[in-house]
Amino acid sequence: MSDRNQSRTEVVTEVIFLGKLVERIKGGRIRVPEFQRPFVWKQQDMHALLESVLSGYPIGSILLWDTDEDISSRETVGPIPVGPGLSGTVGYILDGQQRLATLAGTLLLENGGLEIEYQVDWRVYYNMKSREFERAHRTSVKPWQFPVASLLSTSRFLAAGRQMEEHADRQLLDQWLDEADRVANAFRNYQMPIIKIRDASLQHAVEVFARLNRKGRKISADQMVSALTYKQGHFHLAEELDKFKSVLEVRGFGGLNRVFLLRAVLAALGRDIYLRDWTARIATPDMRLQLPTALHSAKQGVTAALGFLERLGVTSDRLLPYGLQLVLLSEFFRHSPNPTPDEATLLERWFWVTSFTGWFGTISTSKATHALAEMRALAQKKKAVFSVVNLKAAALPFPERFDPRAARVRAFMLYLASLKPKWQHKSKTYELDPGGLLSDKRTRALGHVVESRVLDDPKLARSPANRMYVESVGSNSPSSELKRMSGECQVEVLESHGFVANQAIRQLKDNKYKDLIRARREALIEGERAFLEERQITLPTQRTARSVADSDTSEDDD
Repeated sequence: MSDRNQSRTEVVTEVIFLGKLVERIKGGRIRVPEFQRPFVWKQQDMHALLESVLSGYPIGSILLWDTDEDISSRETVGPIPVGPGLSGTVGYILDGQQRLATLAGTLLLENGGLEIEYQVDWRVYYNMKSREFERAHRTSVKPWQFPVASLLSTSRFLAAGRQMEEHADRQLLDQWLDEADRVANAFRNYQMPIIKIRDASLQHAVEVFARLNRKGRKISADQMVSALTYKQGHFHLAEELDKFKSVLEVRGFGGLNRVFLLRAVLAALGRDIYLRDWTARIATPDMRLQLPTALHSAKQGVTAALGFLERLGVTSDRLLPYGLQLVLLSEFFRHSPNPTPDEATLLERWFWVTSFTGWFGTISTSKATHALAEMRALAQKKKAVFSVVNLKAAALPFPERFDPRAARVRAFMLYLASLKPKWQHKSKTYELDPGGLLSDKRTRALGHVVESRVLDDPKLARSPANRMYVESVGSNSPSSELKRMSGECQVEVLESHGFVANQAIRQLKDNKYKDLIRARREALIEGERAFLEERQITLPTQRTARSVADSDTSEDDD
């Protein structure tokens, strides 16, 4: 970058109301340059941002590169089309794409718009009972769930109010309308700082972007608690959690997000696992004294819960659909290390139901807190059944796309692991270790059966049916290696990965790869349904559906 380019660069700061900001996005005046990464946030990240706006908390400034150069950019911001390129000055997002996409996508989504895009559900609701943001299936929206997309538009706000009138008595209606009005005002009055770089070259803008993406990570929740409770020469929570994570790594759970270990500690302390007011409730001398005992107790609960999960086939954090499942199970085992056979059966069903229904991906924090209290009551013999989690709820359909950030996809990965996948070496078969492979290779442990360029069908290429556990196939694709196998070994290996062996052998021989993946998809759907029936899980009403990236179990999810 030359001195001349640096000297002519101008930096301008503007504070803008949120409504005006998203309208600029919709009008195409703020765009995502092609050199930006795609939208990668998860559902809970979006909800947390909306909660910060509602509370009036700062969410950071947005950095734009203002230029009238013709720069290649995306046609959408999140799921919102931004229209054709405009003449004149356009602001290209250098820092803040995930935040702006979340705000524009949830606030501007039209009826009939893409609800699930980038593996998240953009149709978010505000629960006026629990006062939290959440997802809801469109067929089961409750009267007290107010659509975020109706907050900024007067006409849509009134339409949503009329919908409430049809389902609520006058007293409740007045309360809900007052609450909806409070939320709408919070969003309409929210202001965001915009920093604009002007008169900069493309090279300069890209350099600024690259430097921003080398920033360090924000302080984690456990590091914050550790800092607030730390005293020279005394117990250091973050350090102790690091030691425990090294123990978990041996068991395949080294990538587990540390926040769930912290929540297990908070549960052992009898505190809110979603605690936000750290200074007032954590940074006390009494809490400093309680932390070592609470950590020891939580570690015992987590260790016992992992033993339970391992017996179900969950042998890696990448096979665990939700980190909260571990938190709640650890609280049960902390109180009751040796459950009765009936309790163990009930816990197993609870795990499979919450995994295949995506239960933790659609609930509010208050409901998760109630579920934790119920799990604790069950362990203390104060309850004998679950009521917060509906054990008769239908499973979500087979996912159309393989995305390990989706809990439903991880549930599928568990089913695939339950088939005890095998491979061949020197004319003999041996059993693979899915959990170990995932811990070592991450999603590369589930290789493409057929390469996308060979399959020449994007939908089939992205399907979970085009993924299989692999150890190493060198430069060859799994389909090529399967083709080379013969006799009983070939049949055994194919069946262990969910193929219909005789059919798959013919399709491989004839290079009918599309037929191969389609047939396997049908076989996997039927096999998974039998798997669900064995565990008394209500079958899905559809065969396939899009999934949502709602799992945050691992710190470095792909």
